[in-house]
Amino acid sequence: MQDSSSAAPALDPAALGRQLFEASPDCVKLLDGEGRIIAINRCGTIALGADSPEALHGRAWRSLLPAAVHADLDAAMATARAGGVGRFKGCMPDPRGASGWWEVTVSPIDGGLLATSRNVTEQVLAELERERLLAQLRSANERMEDVFRQAPAFMCVLNGPDLVFELVNDRYLQLVGGRDPVGLTLREALPELDGQGFVELLEGVYRSGEPVFGSDVPVLLQRRADGPLERRFVDQVYMPLRDPDGAVSGILVHGIDVTDRKLNEIALYESRERFQKIVSQATTGVVQMDPEGRITLANQKYCEMVGRSEAELLGASVLDVTAPDSVARTMDAVQRLAGGEQGVVIDKEYLRRDGTLMAATSSVNALRGPGGEFQGLVAIVVDTTEKRRAEEKLRAGEERYRTLFESVDQGFCILEMIFDEANRPVDYLFLEMNRMFEAHTGLVGGAGKTAREMVPTLDSFWFDTYGRVALTGEPVRFESEAPAMARWFDVYATRIGGPGSRRVALLFSDITSRKESEATLRKLASDLAEADRRKTEFLATLAHELRNPLAPIRSGLGVMRMKGDSPASVARVREMMERQVGNMVHLIDDLLDIARISGGKLELKKEGADLRTVLSSAVETSLPLVESGRHELTVDLPETPVPVEADVTRIAQVVSNLLNNAAKYTPAGGRIGLALRVEAEQAVITVSDNGIGIPQDQLASVFEMFSQVGQHTERSQGGLGIGLSLVRRLVNMHGGEVGASSAGPNAGSVFTVRLPLAGGMQGASGPAEPSLDDGVGKGTHVLVVDDNVDAAVTLSMILDACGYTTRVAHDGAHAVELAASFRPQVAFLDIGMPGMDGYQTARAMRRVAGLEHVILVALTGWGADSDRQKSGEAGFDHHLTKPVQLDVVQDLLARVTA
Repeated sequence: MQDSSSAAPALDPAALGRQLFEASPDCVKLLDGEGRIIAINRCGTIALGADSPEALHGRAWRSLLPAAVHADLDAAMATARAGGVGRFKGCMPDPRGASGWWEVTVSPIDGGLLATSRNVTEQVLAELERERLLAQLRSANERMEDVFRQAPAFMCVLNGPDLVFELVNDRYLQLVGGRDPVGLTLREALPELDGQGFVELLEGVYRSGEPVFGSDVPVLLQRRADGPLERRFVDQVYMPLRDPDGAVSGILVHGIDVTDRKLNEIALYESRERFQKIVSQATTGVVQMDPEGRITLANQKYCEMVGRSEAELLGASVLDVTAPDSVARTMDAVQRLAGGEQGVVIDKEYLRRDGTLMAATSSVNALRGPGGEFQGLVAIVVDTTEKRRAEEKLRAGEERYRTLFESVDQGFCILEMIFDEANRPVDYLFLEMNRMFEAHTGLVGGAGKTAREMVPTLDSFWFDTYGRVALTGEPVRFESEAPAMARWFDVYATRIGGPGSRRVALLFSDITSRKESEATLRKLASDLAEADRRKTEFLATLAHELRNPLAPIRSGLGVMRMKGDSPASVARVREMMERQVGNMVHLIDDLLDIARISGGKLELKKEGADLRTVLSSAVETSLPLVESGRHELTVDLPETPVPVEADVTRIAQVVSNLLNNAAKYTPAGGRIGLALRVEAEQAVITVSDNGIGIPQDQLASVFEMFSQVGQHTERSQGGLGIGLSLVRRLVNMHGGEVGASSAGPNAGSVFTVRLPLAGGMQGASGPAEPSLDDGVGKGTHVLVVDDNVDAAVTLSMILDACGYTTRVAHDGAHAVELAASFRPQVAFLDIGMPGMDGYQTARAMRRVAGLEHVILVALTGWGADSDRQKSGEAGFDHHLTKPVQLDVVQDLLARVTA
């Protein structure tokens, strides 16, 4: 017989429950049916700031919590009383007054309620910190992408041992002629690099992990598809990129296209070489000096003249080889050139090494920098010690002068000034000119004629300027317009002869084309600056407008996540999200319409129509926006038909845009009017309002791209500034015109559209709406193929709910395999899938036995006419553009399965 004394003591359930109740780390309370506290554990007593459980006994739990959570508390208790489990999360202060987050659960028990509160403050704060860090990471990534894309140097990232282009910036695209290489290997994207060593060099960097640097590296690129190879020079760096384990995963190529600089260096070198050869072989002395008069260059002839070697002369002062009696003249010439004169001619004597003197004539010209600063001088020295040599040189100089005179591409002439009794210049006589004179001036047979004979209306500027040169002997260089000749000239004028000479030599060029180009460039720069300003404002507005619907959609998702068990809440959120998605689709459709019109790809589908019916359709479209603003809308239509030949959808879009514009820019409770009348073979549509009006200086630009009245970021009307631009383009495509008028700010506005009337009415009633039988197509097999898992699954769920039998695939190969066994009657295929795209999938599916007649529907984000043509060529029966409305899908399925 078992000894009872050795048996374990029996557990008291009540005592055990009490121990668990007190030991719980959560705040646990027993409530009666009215929500009053019957019992509370130690943690709950501390959490509610009481000294003992007895101090809380009998008190209403609701009275101990902040008013902000009363609604959630009441809902949770009501759920528990109904037999369920009520839950909510709220922010509530602790006894010390510090705020914290609590997760509350209310459950039914016999005769009352069990309430458990758990402190989840750390969890909530951790989630908030995670969201903040994610936002910072996204922002940092966006900044790095902007830096990469807008970097002044060309950059690209090659991935893997096959050197596949992963990223390229705009400068790199400019370097390779605009070819987009992303996704291609280096050999595929730039086949002309084979044999130039670049591919092998990059492969070596990938294998070794060592960077490579290069300067002035020549590369041959085919920058035009049908063009020859072009030689470019680049400074570049090949930098290996490593993965977290330190292994080379790719290569960053960055550098600068220095082709222009390199070619300039080559040209400069060649120019210097030519100059050195010309100077070294010259039969006259050539010497170059710095601003202090130190010799920096001397040709062999000059060395022979002064009896010194080149090594002795370089660095020496020109005064060291100047005779003492010629020092003053030499210094005076240098000071005049440094003071601004272009050139001087002086007769002086040089001191030879053996002490003998050499008489010479030096033609000295100033060397000036880009800013006109004095950088030194160069002298052409002619030995005049022997008369014969001087005469020979003079004849040679005359011959060279005549050759230069006739061969230069600038106009050249010698004229003699004519002065009146008061010594004022009144005219000038053309003495001699070269053959380019006629080309630059348009004047024929000028020799022996005066300027006033050739150009009677020539302004006095030319006489005054040339007269001043003749009187002072100071040469001038200037650019000026001659309105009487409708030309601009770049002129260098200098006196010929000494004081008293009235002859002036002109070297000039016709720069009219250059001036016109400069004016054109200035206008283009101004236009580009304005376009850039509008583009920048448009991008900011586009970001704002896209965030507007995204914000409530994100909030709606949060509500659905928190209140998924509340059908009423979910229904309201769903309606809001559908409305916001509709706003985004309308926004994107407007952008696509503008792009199609600008690219000449939008085709009108004209038909005979009664314009009254079109306007009624537009009113129905805009009515929700008008009603949301509590506006009074009046519609005035004639009683007789108004026939037009038009694309009814586009004209309805025009009128709807104008009505939406009036609704947005009219304060709540305003008046909007729509009227239609016939004037002189034209249908005239007017949309008027008593809104904010349009300033007079903005009336001319309201129909321009990205233009809005009162361009401020904080405006509440929203929009991208493309609605009215779209209106004008669509009206113009119909052969009509549109205009705007306003008495000014806060005085309302009127928009008027004029369209040509049609001769008759054929098919004005428009296509009949399809009548669908709810039972048509139910049970039909439908295959949904999209690499976007969410998009495919949600469409499948919707079709399942409508009674269709569906299957889902996320790539082309699986889709073909699944179709062979599933045997769908209809298949929705995404076009832009990786690997096997929608076109290839459609062709492969058509080749499967038994699927030759399956209905193929392209469901894609590409909606241009060329995209539709391409899908048709691939075997698609229908083409729908994302995001597609449910009723469009249902209508299509009903028609194709009927």
